[in-house]
Amino acid sequence: MALREKGTRIPPLRIQPLRRRLPGASARPGESGNPGSKGEALFTKSATLDDVDKLYAGRDFFVSVGKDGVVTRAANGKEVARSGLAGFAGGCILAVIGSSPDTGSLIWAQVTDKPAAGLEPASRSLSIVATDSKTHKERWRKPLVADTDEFAGCQYAQETTVTKNEKWLAYGEWVISLTDGTSRALGYGIRPRAVGNTIAVYDGVCANCLNGMDSVPFTDPATGRELFSSPEHDIIGSLSDVPGDFATSSDGSTLFLARRISGDPMSYALQSRSLTTGKVNWEITGTSYTGPASRKVTLVEKAGVVVIPDLAAVKGEVAPDVQKDLGVSMADGKKLWSLPGIDVCAANAAGVAVVANGQLVVIDPRTGKQISYTDERSDCGVSLGEYSYYSKDGALVRVLPSAE
Repeated sequence: MALREKGTRIPPLRIQPLRRRLPGASARPGESGNPGSKGEALFTKSATLDDVDKLYAGRDFFVSVGKDGVVTRAANGKEVARSGLAGFAGGCILAVIGSSPDTGSLIWAQVTDKPAAGLEPASRSLSIVATDSKTHKERWRKPLVADTDEFAGCQYAQETTVTKNEKWLAYGEWVISLTDGTSRALGYGIRPRAVGNTIAVYDGVCANCLNGMDSVPFTDPATGRELFSSPEHDIIGSLSDVPGDFATSSDGSTLFLARRISGDPMSYALQSRSLTTGKVNWEITGTSYTGPASRKVTLVEKAGVVVIPDLAAVKGEVAPDVQKDLGVSMADGKKLWSLPGIDVCAANAAGVAVVANGQLVVIDPRTGKQISYTDERSDCGVSLGEYSYYSKDGALVRVLPSAE
């Protein structure tokens, strides 16, 4: 079944708050105290899921897919709706949009094969379907406009991206309206990527390899009109390595990108760029690391902080023994703090959850100072919005104070 491809099984839903008071925490969830104070930045295990192969996050809810069905869940893991897989036959979920289960939608692609009937040859069609996230009833269905016989199918589902305003989806060679499913095909081999509220268009491999492209145009998703273009090869490389995985502000207006700077020694930079004009707001140099750059940028937007690994201009790209993470101001790129040997899990205005020394730790996003920690957790898992993530053992871990 396409919905189960590339899934990872993790342990039926058992709602069970973790009652143990964690070191460094002054109160348990629900006890007295200012929910915005440092002492209240706790970890809470709110659920353990069973039969989950894939997870799809909305703004404050998510959808899980397993062998027994498709389940919509609130942010704390509580089940809201469940459907069998039969209703999604021949399809795969591309994205979950909306701020809550009451208003959200599951966007999925369905391939329909029609067998040959006498003189009529066999045919295949691909439709985009929107399903209500609370009732799982179909809202709209639209066949994709295609210039070729090439259908994206589920093999491109992992590369699907959605604009920050949740009005447009990029999938395969198409740009698709999430209002009614109307689509525009950009042509075989072209891979649009939603970045903020724009669509970046490239050839799917690199700018200098195919089609003679030497820059990446950022376009208006409604019309395809070019807004500006970026000549930097590193942005193109990031598109190829980590399709669409960019840190952008919640209003879709600003891109935060880790990029390479040529030279000897090789150095890197963190850049803030307007997605309206294409102009660079600020750039700081000296950040570098191995692997796709943009994947490692974490925004703590309500605190005005960007967190990024900092390896400080490594000669010959030989990494130092201990990697540091750097917290900088979103407004001007000013360095706020640095910490060695951490891995960022989830972030909100009250705290950033990281792994350090095999333990889960909450740090202050503005200062990098420790707020609380627990030795009961040691992994980051899958991020589900700004307040929660799923760990390797299938537990939903909430970083409090949350929106609950």
